[in-house]
Amino acid sequence: MIEKINDALKRYIDTLDNSTLKEGITYALLAGGKRIRPLLMLQVIEHYGLNPETYMDVAIALELLHTYSLVHDDLPSMDDDTLRRGKPTLHIAFNEATAILVGDALLTDSFRIISSSLVLTSDQKVKIIDILSSKTGSKGMVYGQILDIESEKQTVNLNHLEVMYVHKTANLIQASFILGAIASNAFNDINNWESLGHALGLYFQIQDDVLEYTSTPEILGKSKSDDIRKKPTYVSLKGLEYAQQTLDALNIAILEYQNKLHVLDGPLLHTIETIKKRKA
Repeated sequence: MIEKINDALKRYIDTLDNSTLKEGITYALLAGGKRIRPLLMLQVIEHYGLNPETYMDVAIALELLHTYSLVHDDLPSMDDDTLRRGKPTLHIAFNEATAILVGDALLTDSFRIISSSLVLTSDQKVKIIDILSSKTGSKGMVYGQILDIESEKQTVNLNHLEVMYVHKTANLIQASFILGAIASNAFNDINNWESLGHALGLYFQIQDDVLEYTSTPEILGKSKSDDIRKKPTYVSLKGLEYAQQTLDALNIAILEYQNKLHVLDGPLLHTIETIKKRKA
């Protein structure tokens, strides 16, 4: 499935005019990545017995959005990272202006891809655009990022950190599950998918904290900017043992919602388990 996602990303790139912008977008999208978000959406669709490949071009809107957020997060004015997915960050490989414009283009094009879809109904398009706007805009991922920036060298409590993590990371994972449910017309299940995304997204971000503490930039494929910029993390606030205990508790919640949604086997279960066992 990941190769087919990559093929869809290449099809999107092929629609772009030759320019530095296209080169930057290509660099950002094809530098690697686990494709977790489009994969989750497609596997939810598969979970409901539909053909996920029909929605492949819609699913890559999630990857465009995610990549935009990484490109902008890496900028000197934000995390000032130099390494992403094992390669120089976009503003290092090109320049800061190109990185800003690449992020702008990916964000905007993600909504164009959805609005021009031939497989979604008008009602589905409206619902999907509403979810993505809510989960990534001023009430979602962008809000989480400003909390992240303002937390540098500050003393915050655990509740503040969790609010930041939910908005910064969990929201787009929630959106991935919800978009799959909307495409499948499984509207009665949306609340459970959102709750599963909440638990898995928090797990993912706290797992990042643990990996940043226990691993190396070479293994992670990215800079250890949280430590460099003195950002609060679960490990710095409560210690490694507490972070591990929180992961165990979140895993119980993940299993609970998997059972409610009958995710008991198949590709979606495999992807969730792979996320929980990742080392980078």
